[in-house]
Amino acid sequence: MKRLFSILLFLSFFFSQGQQLPHYSLYMLNEVIVNPAALSLEKENKITFMLRDQWNSFEGAPATQSISYNHLNHRKYKRGISVMNDVTGPISIINATLSASYSLKIQEKDKLAIGASGSLMQYKIDNSQITLENDGIFDPALYGGVDKATGSSLALGAYYYHPKYYIGLSLPNILGSSLNISDDKDNNKLENHYYVNGGVNINISDNNKIIPSFMLKKIGALPVQFDLNLRGVYNDLLWGGLSYRTGDAVVALFGVDYGQSSFGYSYDITTSTMRIPSAGTHSLVFSYRFNTKDRDRDNDGVLDEFDKCPKIPGVLSLEGCPDRDKDGIRDSEDKCPDDYGLKINDGCPDKDSDGVIDLKDKCPETPGLAKFEGCPDTDGDGLQDKYDDCPEEPGPIINKGCPKGPSVDTIYITRVDTVFVTVNKEVIKTDTVILSIPVSDLKQVFKYVKFASDKYILTNKSKLILDKVANYMLEKTYLNIKLTGHTDSQNTEEYNMKLSENRVKAVRAYLVSKQVNISRILIDWKGESIPIADNNTSAGREENRRVEINILNEK
Repeated sequence: MKRLFSILLFLSFFFSQGQQLPHYSLYMLNEVIVNPAALSLEKENKITFMLRDQWNSFEGAPATQSISYNHLNHRKYKRGISVMNDVTGPISIINATLSASYSLKIQEKDKLAIGASGSLMQYKIDNSQITLENDGIFDPALYGGVDKATGSSLALGAYYYHPKYYIGLSLPNILGSSLNISDDKDNNKLENHYYVNGGVNINISDNNKIIPSFMLKKIGALPVQFDLNLRGVYNDLLWGGLSYRTGDAVVALFGVDYGQSSFGYSYDITTSTMRIPSAGTHSLVFSYRFNTKDRDRDNDGVLDEFDKCPKIPGVLSLEGCPDRDKDGIRDSEDKCPDDYGLKINDGCPDKDSDGVIDLKDKCPETPGLAKFEGCPDTDGDGLQDKYDDCPEEPGPIINKGCPKGPSVDTIYITRVDTVFVTVNKEVIKTDTVILSIPVSDLKQVFKYVKFASDKYILTNKSKLILDKVANYMLEKTYLNIKLTGHTDSQNTEEYNMKLSENRVKAVRAYLVSKQVNISRILIDWKGESIPIADNNTSAGREENRRVEINILNEK
């Protein structure tokens, strides 16, 4: 009768409180059960069984069993699954949990991990096990079937780890539903839990160490509880220690680590008023670590432990990463992973070995210069062979790369742009490939350089014309020129005046960049005031957008 009365008092207290997570005296052997971020501390896949038989002498006292598996599928991402069954008399809870964690390298040896877990649970009361008995008389007041409720919860955690110390914070049941069977939704809610744990690894010698640790636990409105632990490890094989839980128990700890297996046992000596009738609490933990060091998921001959690409077959020389074109560069770092190339070219081919990769080489079969997009300049006169009339003899650009030009001073005008030339005050329009005109007959050499609408940036065609002007002025150092900028009429007079100024200054700046002394170049700008064609037509406006180049003197 006394034992039954005690059980009823215990169940009465249990019903009046919110749901709490089971306590494990050996939690330090599988910290994932209290902090999902602890997954990141694991180095191998592991399966763990945990058993706890609380207050052994009481019939219907709490008993807990769990199994968990931690799968380390990535260096930074870890995941795990666990199933727990907790039974207290007629009350049982089955809990299935999925956990995940992600770790960041803070310093050379320091890691910060964050984790989360989600749980689904079933809460059940077998009313047939609840009986009131007085002098052999059965009271059917509580007789009935099985009541069930389902719920869910979310836990968050963080862990900071160094080989010599660690500290963690976790918030189990931070979000959770009520496992209510009655209409009162607060009668069996999931209580918020707050855990802070930490420890220090003190190495005595290579295989011997002492590990003091602690856990601070706050559950709902209950007082804060401390676990203070001290374990000693001998020869990386045997370990033992003591734990003190405030207001509850002193715990003796013992364990063996052998090969890939670990075994732990604890006995709680109850220090509360229940110490005599409870007969203490027993806990067992068994873990097996799978030898992932010998694992090779992609079957490339490089163990996952050393494989930088563990899911993709690769080669040993590149730490297990693939190299499709076999050029010695990982595909992830190779800009041309299917074509053999040198590392200096980011793995891209350069058939003519001129330093310009084939993708950017306009002459991929012939060695050339980078400034000519891989095309050659055999005589080194600054003119590509394909534009050089004398590719094996150096000569000025004005002579099309040949060492000697015509017998008279000549200006060359290419058909890149239509050019107007004044000869003895007569305007001639030409589209010929090369036009040779004696300077002594010229009053106005190039009539204009063209610009796009509303732009003052030189086009490549305009630069070709100015290159010839610059070369001629460098040969005839006594010549001075005047540049005059003009626009069409498509904007305001003030705007067009500024635009013509910008255009003429752009031409002058280009000539100066070609080593023509700025003192030999006069500039002026007229805006839209001096059109040479009809601004009402597209062709006319194109003619009016110009910079005129005039020779001011001749020897």
